[in-house]
Formats: sequence, structure tokens, C-alpha cells
Amino acid sequence: MSRLALVGAAVLVGLATTMAKQPSMRSLYDQHCWFELREAIKGRNVPPLYKGTVASAFNEKRLAVTYLNQAIKEKPDSDIAIDAHEALADLYIRLGKYHQVVEQLDEILKIKSGRQDVENARIVYAAWSRHPDLLVQKGRPDSFLADVTKDGVRLPVHIHGKTVHWLLDTDNNVSVMSESEAQMLGVKVDESSADLGDSAGGATKAHTAFLDQLTIANVQVTNVGFVVLPDSREPMSGWKPSYKGIIGLPVIIALQSIAWKSDGTFEIGASPDVSPGASRNLAFDDLSPITRVRCGDKGLDFILDTGNQGGTQLWTRFAKDFPALVKRSGSTARHQVTEFGGSTMREITELPEVQLQVGGLKATLQPARIFSKPIGDDLHAGLLGMDVLGQAREVRIDFRSMTLKLLR
Repeated sequence: MSRLALVGAAVLVGLATTMAKQPSMRSLYDQHCWFELREAIKGRNVPPLYKGTVASAFNEKRLAVTYLNQAIKEKPDSDIAIDAHEALADLYIRLGKYHQVVEQLDEILKIKSGRQDVENARIVYAAWSRHPDLLVQKGRPDSFLADVTKDGVRLPVHIHGKTVHWLLDTDNNVSVMSESEAQMLGVKVDESSADLGDSAGGATKAHTAFLDQLTIANVQVTNVGFVVLPDSREPMSGWKPSYKGIIGLPVIIALQSIAWKSDGTFEIGASPDVSPGASRNLAFDDLSPITRVRCGDKGLDFILDTGNQGGTQLWTRFAKDFPALVKRSGSTARHQVTEFGGSTMREITELPEVQLQVGGLKATLQPARIFSKPIGDDLHAGLLGMDVLGQAREVRIDFRSMTLKLLR
């Protein structure tokens, strides 16, 4: 399953011409090349928008807030200010700070009124902002058994005295449950609704709900906003009761560090990797975690999607980076893509095999499927799914050190 994105995620807005003195940095910024921009700004006096965006991308929260607010103060009511407000909104969404999200969305609308995407996102976060912000109470590092399969990782989640088994999805920027699941758990569904879009261009209506507490192992997470989908919608329609839910990115970030093994062992709260050679190969791009992947001699950015049950996707950016490979080995095929907005057959380009270096592991895509728009975007090489992650004996994701490790 691919990601669920609020129609209201940050859009790309060009910098003012006053920043045109640094075209290389602007190009990196426009293309969301956060790993390269991080290196380019080191030790240099650069605009605070660049500093704040990079800090947010690598989860340096305090620095991000400081620099992004500085950018707004220097250029209020400008495109730069809109960019900074959007980056702050994304940061607060990831952290489950509902009140601050609404504040940032309101500031965007003051500068540029009538933006339907922002107004739509505001419906969801305004409903959740009537409650306290997300909060986590962690115990000691703990391990337990989860359901680890080629279709993803399902965690035992305890809610209102009942246990459900919900999918861990790093590329869902919200947590999700079905209408029947909400009824079974005694969760009140709000009347407010918003349009939710998927990565294939589809959309569906969904209501909001708010959960006072959920428990995963010895970790209690309180004040969790959910969107509620009809049971007739994919993927809920294909899941059995007690399995019709998704743990989204804000809750996963609150856990800070997670790991799982192919035998089903799941771990929360392991010590971060602070060794000198540890490479920060994770970043946030708007509301998605991305990881740096190598294919041949090229570094590529893939969205990390543990909830992708349909297999890793390569996007048009990959085809542009490897035109000779596509011309030599590519063949036309059709593939079914299932998203929240529905299921459709798509024409794709299929390669027999692609080798990727991911988190220290050499992984193989057989076959490798290249999708064209509306699936995907122009910024990332693709969507990294469980068919790649499942080639590792152990997967470790740490949002403190911003590292992804795949161990054979």
C-alpha cells in the first residue's frame, strides 16, 4: 500500500529573486536535494530558509524553528514566508503538534487566501486541535513479537482493553482506521471530513477521530489523531477485523527508534547509533521520510514506505537518470496499483533487474517497475517498499540519529 497524503502538503514555491545570487543552492532547494544542500551550506552564511529547511529535514527541531521563524521575520508576506510556514507546518504535523499546525496554515492563508489545499488540511487539524497535542510516555527499551511478512509489519496495539494488529506505515502522514474498527473500539467519529489524496492521483472522503491513548509494548502514546475510512475503501476492504488500521508517521517518530527481524522480533527504543562512521542516510521531505540509495555510481533519494504492499516503485526521475538502461532492457507491461482512491491498471516500463545499495545492504529488484505520472513525482527516484526491506535479516530505523540500517 502506498502513502496517504493530505491534500494540503507543502507545495514547491520558488525563492524570491533576491536569492538568485546562489543559483546552485537555489537549484538544490528547488529539487529538494537535502543531502546535497546540507553539505553546501556548511560553514557558509546562507539565507535562514535554507538553514531551517535543512534542519527540519534532518530532524533538528529547535534549529528548524529558529531559522524558519527568522526567514518569516525577514520577509513577511512573501513567497519565502509561505515556504517557511509550510516547512513549519510539516514539522509540526510530524510531531503531532496540532495547534501549531493550525497556526501555520492560518498564516499561509493570510498571505495567500483561497488555497484549497491548505483549507482542506486545516479541516483535519482544526478538529484535532480541540484536543491536547500528541504525547508519548516511554518505558525501557522493549522487544516483542510482531507480524513481519512480505506485506509489511503489523504491531499489536492495545486500545480500550482490546488488541488490534495494525500496519506500520512510515509514509502515511496520519494514522488511519476503518469505520468498523472505530465502532469496535468505541472510538467516536467526528462529523468533519476532508479530501485525502494518494500518490497515484486518487482521492477519497474521510472523517476524523481522536484516540485518547494507545499502547504498543511498554510505550503509551496519548492524543492521537486518526482519519477514518469507509470499510468499502482499499485497503480496508481486503483486511479482516482487528487488522483494519494503520500506524502513521507521527506515532512512529514518537517511538524514536524501531527495529524488526525476519523472525518477527520487534524492538522499540534501542540506543541511537552515534559511532563516528554512522551516516545520516535518512531525511524528511515535507511529510515523507526519504533515504539515500545508491544505484551504480549515482546517489538517489527514495521515499521510505514500510506500508507499501505492492512492491517498490521506480518513478520517472529514475528513468531520466538511467536512460541507457531503460532503452536497452526496458519493456512495456501493465501492473495493478491499489491506493486509497481505488485500484487501477497502469502501463509501466519493466526492467528484468536493478541492483540497489540500501542502508548498507545490496538489494535486488526482480523485476524493477518504472511508473509514470500521475504515480510519483519529479523529485524522488521512487518508493522503497517491503520487497526491498524484506531482503534484510534485520531493519533498523532511528529518527534520532536519522539512520536506516539493513543487516544481512
